Amino acid sequence: MTTLADSEIKDGMGCGSLIRGGTAAQLGPACYELRMGSVYYDLTEGDKRIDAADHGTVLIKPSHRVVLITLEEVDIPGNMIARVISKGSLFSVGLSPVSTYADPGFAGNLGIVTQNLSDKYIQIPIGEPIAKIEFSTLSSVVTRPYRGQHGFQTKIWPIRHELQKTYNEVRDDPRVDSEEAEAYKVLPRATADALRQIQQRQRIINAAILLALFINALVLAAVSTNFLNTIVSIVTNLVSTAIVGALMWFTRTKD
Repeated sequence: MTTLADSEIKDGMGCGSLIRGGTAAQLGPACYELRMGSVYYDLTEGDKRIDAADHGTVLIKPSHRVVLITLEEVDIPGNMIARVISKGSLFSVGLSPVSTYADPGFAGNLGIVTQNLSDKYIQIPIGEPIAKIEFSTLSSVVTRPYRGQHGFQTKIWPIRHELQKTYNEVRDDPRVDSEEAEAYKVLPRATADALRQIQQRQRIINAAILLALFINALVLAAVSTNFLNTIVSIVTNLVSTAIVGALMWFTRTKD
């Protein structure tokens, strides 16, 4: 298996193969730098297809997972395979790195799946290089070239949602802890510790409220001269205490 040099990629482009809609300016020593197109999909917002042409930039929100559609189309011959890796300049600002490939026989725009791991909004101008692609020659032409459905051409990005599960769907799996514990695992340690401290203070406050209600009932009983009023006060306070306690327990179990 040999990897094509820049001159070989350029020759292929000249014959309408390898890269379509490209320019020689994007050639590297042994690769081509694919550019950002005007369309992307936000997988975090229901696989929403977004046309960025009017804005001139793609906007990736913090923690959002997106599919960036390349400006160029690729056309992989049956005796080649193409490897795709993201630009270092992108994952250095917070986008997750990408390493994938295009099968022999694939033709069309490539979708680069990445996620904004930072707490900043990332803007990518249309036409900005987003990934490098290199082409390697196989020992022979493949017998089963790529014939799959490409999402960009069909206007539907093929997301396998059956692989995604909610917590309630996996809660009985022994590898899964409580929903609260799992939530803490994905938080920065300082944030998780701060939340635990807040919860602990809230438990102390709740206990103090219950104790205050009980003491109030005892005080009313001690100072009251009317037996019936005393009994009513005690019963009322005990019922109130029970209701508050039940509400606090219900709130904890819902969390």
